[in-house]
Amino acid sequence: MKMVVVDDNRQIREGIHFGIEWERYGISEIQEFADGSECLKALDDFEPDIIIADIRMPNIDGLKLLEEVRKRTDNCRYILLSAYSDFSYAQQAIRLGANDYILKPVKPEKLVEVVMKNARELLAEKTEKESYYDMFERSFLHSLENGGELEKTEKVKQFLESRYRLSLPDNCIFLAVLRAEQADGKLQKKPLQADVSEQIRAALKEEGAFFVMGPQRFLLILRGERSQLMSLSCQYRLKNIIGKLNGELAGQNLAVTAGISDSRGMNELKAAYERAIVALEQTYYGESGDCVLFMQNMEGERESFPEAFQKELIEGITKSILRSDEDGLRSIMARLKETGIEHKYPHMEMTAFLKRLYLQIVRRTELDNDPDFEKNVIENALHFGTSLKELEDYLIQFAVRKPERIPREGFSAMIKNICDYMDAHFSEQISVESVGEAFNRTPNYISSKFKKEVGKSFTDYLIELRIQKAVSMLKYSDIPISEIAEKVGFSSYAYFSRTFRKHTGKNAGVYRNGQEPK
Repeated sequence: MKMVVVDDNRQIREGIHFGIEWERYGISEIQEFADGSECLKALDDFEPDIIIADIRMPNIDGLKLLEEVRKRTDNCRYILLSAYSDFSYAQQAIRLGANDYILKPVKPEKLVEVVMKNARELLAEKTEKESYYDMFERSFLHSLENGGELEKTEKVKQFLESRYRLSLPDNCIFLAVLRAEQADGKLQKKPLQADVSEQIRAALKEEGAFFVMGPQRFLLILRGERSQLMSLSCQYRLKNIIGKLNGELAGQNLAVTAGISDSRGMNELKAAYERAIVALEQTYYGESGDCVLFMQNMEGERESFPEAFQKELIEGITKSILRSDEDGLRSIMARLKETGIEHKYPHMEMTAFLKRLYLQIVRRTELDNDPDFEKNVIENALHFGTSLKELEDYLIQFAVRKPERIPREGFSAMIKNICDYMDAHFSEQISVESVGEAFNRTPNYISSKFKKEVGKSFTDYLIELRIQKAVSMLKYSDIPISEIAEKVGFSSYAYFSRTFRKHTGKNAGVYRNGQEPK
């Protein structure tokens, strides 16, 4: 706890300060002043828990100091010292909000007793208040996020002022909804490390009330202005602060993307939150680290993605894949990107279209369905451009070029069925013996026929299939590499590492971090 001693008598002042071992009683910091005016200048920076002040002092006396202190805060205990036993002083002190009144000369043991009593009461009040504010904050955030009824404006205002020292003299606020994501535009799959969360908090908490709404999601409430020009100035200041923060986070492949509302009255908190969400959604057509300010033209119904154009795109992309026309595929994808950014079709419509496109390609071509890719690149896409580029690269690598895949045209029905069986059971400890048993053929017959038709041994084909599956998991999931090795059917992590490097030219960790295999 921190304490202030205010007395124009230096001997008394220093006697209280140095004559008692306050650290034994939990008072860790003490400042002393000769009069109330000196004390007032230091209050905002020092923020004491207990003030001991003499009544009679030059400039600002103890009663006037008490009156000024109570205008600023109720969060400290105020103890008055007086050489006068006139009851009128005590009455005035109580009326102004004093917590205790002690007559001089003060005995050290009496002063310690009074200070400790006030310290206990202050801690009890703080504990009770913090418990109340914890519950209030949880209820407030839940209602804001889920469309429930908010507390009365005055209660919310008091909460913001008391807990976060966010003063709102004009009853105006604006909100920023922030999302931590990877700097390359992908979803941050794991919760942020504690030091990163604190770095984000430290950069923003001085601007307003900072709330954690999820592992990668934050809310910032700031003081707004009635003047539109001043409000825009505040919003651009926040935008610059977030830009600076993103520069600091870049080395960790992280960025903060934000949607910022316009300035609203305190009675329009829900509207401000909804507008911040609308602005955040607009970053779908932007890049990671963007800060979008809400504009009036963002409201209302947006143009829908024309069904006829969707069908045209799906048909064109599918035909390009079937013809192995890489240039044609890139051209159509570029047209899709240009059109999407120009019209900014609703996010959910575009996500639904990309999923439909992907499933149509899986159905009509030899591309294997990859749930990890579908979820991370399409369903959970944060930015349209990033999602589209990932989809284009994936289709070229696995559908147009078909690396490490053996065309099945010309295969006998048995070998096609065996390849399908291997696709379905690659994660198991299958062998030519177990496959022979499943197809009622001898291992030698399976080995000979497989080699003759496929052009490589059963074992080599199985290993290449497993590496192909591992490559997809590394790129499109956050599954630990050791688990991937097990999921694709390798008996040990060491064997997987050696085999992966042999086939791709890179170790699995390097590949996951975004470097393409040689």
